[in-house]
Amino acid sequence: MPRRAILHDVSPVGPDDMIGRLIDGRYQVRSLIAKGGMATVYVATDLRLERRVAIKVMHDHLAADERFRERFIREARSAAKITHPNVVNVYDQGDDEIFAYMVMEYIPGITLRDLLHDHHKLTPEQSIDVMDAVLAGLQAAHKLGIVHRDLKPENVLLADDGRIKLSDFGLARAASANTATGQVLLGTIAYLSPELVTKGTADVRSDIYSLGIMLFEMLTGEQPY
Repeated sequence: MPRRAILHDVSPVGPDDMIGRLIDGRYQVRSLIAKGGMATVYVATDLRLERRVAIKVMHDHLAADERFRERFIREARSAAKITHPNVVNVYDQGDDEIFAYMVMEYIPGITLRDLLHDHHKLTPEQSIDVMDAVLAGLQAAHKLGIVHRDLKPENVLLADDGRIKLSDFGLARAASANTATGQVLLGTIAYLSPELVTKGTADVRSDIYSLGIMLFEMLTGEQPY
């Protein structure tokens, strides 16, 4: 069975009781993609537009935090402003009684992490292709004043049709308001810039630092630190 794109900070799990639920009277949850410390991601059908989407549902302990919900909504709206072929589109966001959710473009394929796991490292040509796409998408975000803050191979999606897309703009920033999620983010510390780890502050240079770590790993098969 071909692997599907796994979105930000998630790993495969079994069936979930959300499957079959109609969210906000519009999104019919069809199947589970994966689950992690911050959210669970599902394939859903947008009944209004009759298209398949990925819907990311925040975990209850995050959604119960009013600061997180407000910041999540604000950051999701910012991410939705990014329109670029190398960035996963954000279609919608909202609340459905007890949880917050984000609706995104569904990208069948694998992540850069999956590719590195299978091949250990990439050729210089492959690495340049990935970096060209990621930098193009990142530039579009930076022009709008949006910093990703959590760039890593798990957030680079390699579509079955050859497209390369960067995912999850704004989520790391929204998560930083929640202590529990901050602990989850420490799991990606290998890619975080020093100022983000020590002070919690970031700008466009922080994203470039993370991409440098990713490029090193693509070429050598290991992280520098």
